[in-house]
Amino acid sequence: MPNLHSILFIELLGGMGDLVIALPAMHALARSHPTAQFTVLTFAPAATLLQSDPWVDRVLIAEPGAARAAVERALQQPFDLVVSDTNYDGIADLIQQSSAPYTVTNLWRSPPPHQRVSDRFIELLTQDGWIAADAVPSSQPFIHLTASERATARTVLGATYRPLVVLCPEAGMVIKRWSPDRWIHLGRALQSQGASLLIPVGAEADLADAIAQGIGGSTPLWPRGSLRSLAAVMAVADLVIAADTGLAQIAAALQVPTLTLFGPSWHERYGQPAPHINLQGFPDCPERRIHNFTEQCCWYSGSCPFEWQTCLDDLSPERVLEAALTLLHPLPHCHSSVIESVREFSATALSPEWQAVRKLLVMRLDNIGDVIMTSPVLRALRQSLPEAEITLMASPAGSQVAPLFPWIDQVLPWRVLWQDLGKLDFDPSRELHLIETLRSQQFDAAIILTSFSQSPHPAALVCALAGIPLRLGESKETDAATLTHAVPPAAETLHQVERNLRLIEWVGFPVPNRRLALQIPPKACASLQSRLPGGPYLLLTPWTSCPSRNYPLDRFAVAARQLSGFTGWPVVVAGMAKDRAAATSLLQQLGDCAIDLIGNTSLPEFAALVAAAQLVLTNNTSTMHIADAFNVPMVILFAGTEYECQWQPRHAPNRLLRRSTVCSPCYAFTCAYNLQCLDIAPERVVSAAQDLLTQAESIVGQSSFEPIRL
Repeated sequence: MPNLHSILFIELLGGMGDLVIALPAMHALARSHPTAQFTVLTFAPAATLLQSDPWVDRVLIAEPGAARAAVERALQQPFDLVVSDTNYDGIADLIQQSSAPYTVTNLWRSPPPHQRVSDRFIELLTQDGWIAADAVPSSQPFIHLTASERATARTVLGATYRPLVVLCPEAGMVIKRWSPDRWIHLGRALQSQGASLLIPVGAEADLADAIAQGIGGSTPLWPRGSLRSLAAVMAVADLVIAADTGLAQIAAALQVPTLTLFGPSWHERYGQPAPHINLQGFPDCPERRIHNFTEQCCWYSGSCPFEWQTCLDDLSPERVLEAALTLLHPLPHCHSSVIESVREFSATALSPEWQAVRKLLVMRLDNIGDVIMTSPVLRALRQSLPEAEITLMASPAGSQVAPLFPWIDQVLPWRVLWQDLGKLDFDPSRELHLIETLRSQQFDAAIILTSFSQSPHPAALVCALAGIPLRLGESKETDAATLTHAVPPAAETLHQVERNLRLIEWVGFPVPNRRLALQIPPKACASLQSRLPGGPYLLLTPWTSCPSRNYPLDRFAVAARQLSGFTGWPVVVAGMAKDRAAATSLLQQLGDCAIDLIGNTSLPEFAALVAAAQLVLTNNTSTMHIADAFNVPMVILFAGTEYECQWQPRHAPNRLLRRSTVCSPCYAFTCAYNLQCLDIAPERVVSAAQDLLTQAESIVGQSSFEPIRL
C-alpha cells in the first residue's frame, strides 16, 4: 500500500442516504491512511453530516446541477488517490484523466443482489489494496455529533416521555410513500402503548401537519431547520420509523433503532444492518429488478402499473407496529451490572503491603445513603484485616451511620471543601488542619470511595500530604501521581455498591458477601418500641434532600391513606426535623391513620423503624438502601435524576415507579419540567404496593422471610 498524503472521496449521487451509505468506506480509507489529509466532495445539506467527523479533514460542496464543474475544480488540487461512487456526466473520465497517480471509480460496479452497498464499497477498496483489513471494525455507518448538539436536543425536548418515536412519513417519490391513513393508524397505536411521537417537517409541511392532526394527542412537529439539529433530535429517540429515505439511513448511523419501509429499492442492498428492521413492500413484485431498481417501470414514472397505489400497500399498520414494538422492548436506557458474573480483572491474592495495613482510612464523603452502600466494603475489609483499626471518614450527615457499622473502630466527621455546595468559606487553615489531623493518625493506607462523577484526586492529594503511603481510588485520569493504586474507571451505569466492591477487589481483597448490611443497636429498638403500635404498619418517608426527587406530598397522602384502608394498618410518617414545616397538609390528609414521628428518631432508631415495617413508601433516598439491607418490601417513586441501575435496591422486594423522560438522567437539584418523571397516579402506587404485599405473603409462606419485629 503506497504512502498517501492526500485523498479525495467524491460522493455526488445526490441523496443524503447516499452519503451515509458511503461513510463506512470513507472511515475505513481514512483509518488505513491516518497521516493523509482526507477530503470529501459532496452536496449540501448532506455535507453538514461530516462536521465534527474525526476522520474527515475537509469538505468541498458542489452546487446543485453543477457536479461536473465541482469535480473539475476539485481536481485542480493535487491528490494522491481519488475515489468516487459517482458514474454520470463523464465524471469517471475526468477522474481517470486527472493528475492523481491513483484513482478508483464507480464503486457501484457489479454489486451482488443480496449484499449491502456499503459492504460492497469496502469489499472493492479492500480488493484493490486501499483499505487495510484491521481498518474495518464494522461496516455500520457512524455520524458524529458533538456533546453540545446532543445536550441542546435534550434541552429542547425537555421532559418528553419515553419511549420517544420519530415518524418520518415524507418521501420525495410517491412510489416510496406509505399512505397518511396508515401513518395515523400506526401513530395512534404507538400512543396507546405509551409512546411519545415526533414528526419532522420537511418539504411537505402539509403532509406532516395532516398526519399529526390525524394522530391527535398533541403530537408535536419538529420545525424544518438544519439537518444536524434534526439528527441530534433523532439521536435522542428510542425508535425512528421512516420511508426509504436519507433520514432512515441517518437514524441508523446515529445508532438509533430504525424501522425502514422499503418500496422500489431492495432492502437487502439498501437497508440497515441488524438489529435494525427493514420491511419490504411487495417483495415478489414481477417488475422488481433487484440488481438495479432504476430499471423498474415505476421508478421514473413514479406510479405503480398494478392495482395498488404504492409499493408499500401490503405493509399493514399492524405489521409495522409489531416490528416497532420488537425494537422498543426492552429500551436500552441502562445496562445491567454484570460484575457479579464477569470480572474485569484476574483474581489475585492480597499483596503483602495491603496485608500489613494496621491503620486504615476509608473515605466516603457524601450523604447517608452513599455511606450505607459502603457496608459490604467495610465488612470485607474487616474480614481480611481483623487486627486493623478501621476509620471511616464521612460527611457530618453520613457519619450518623457509624452506630450501624460494627466493622469500624471510629468515625471521622468532616465537611470537605471538594464536596462543598458553596457553604464553606475560603479558609486555607481549615485544609491544613485536615492534613494535620490525618497525619496525626498515622494511617498506613487510605481507600477513597467515589461515585461515577467524582474524582478521587482531591482526597488523594490530602492523604499524600498527610503522609499516608498507600492510596487507592478509581481514576479517569492517567498518570495520577496522587494515587499509589489507580483503578481504571468502570462503566458509569455500574451500581454504586458494585463500584465500591470493584475498587477493593482490584487490589485483592476477597468479597464473600455483596449484600448491604446494617446492625441496629438494641438500645435503638428499645427506645422506638414505646412510640409504635403493637402490630404491622406502613412506613411513609416522603422527603429527600433533593427537591427534584420528591414525589408530590398530596399524592403520597392519597396512596398511603388508601393502603391503610385496604390493609387496616396505620401509616407511620418519618423524616427529619426540617421536614415538619411541609408536613401539616400531609398529616391532615392522612387523618387518624397517621402516626407522626417526623424529627423524632435518631438514625439508628429510624433504621429500626424501617426494618420493622411491613411495607415502605419512599423516594430515591437513604430509606431505600436501609430497606434493601433488611429485605423490607418497598414502593419507590424514583425520579429521573439518575439511572435506576446505579442506585436501585438489589435484593429486597420492590417496585420502582417512574415515567421515563428524554431529559433523564439530569442530575439536577431542581426540576424545570414540573417533575414529569414523577407524574404517577396514586392509584398506580397503591396497585404496586398491593402486588408487593401479595408477593411478600407468598414468600413468608415458602421461607423464613419476614420483616424484623421490635
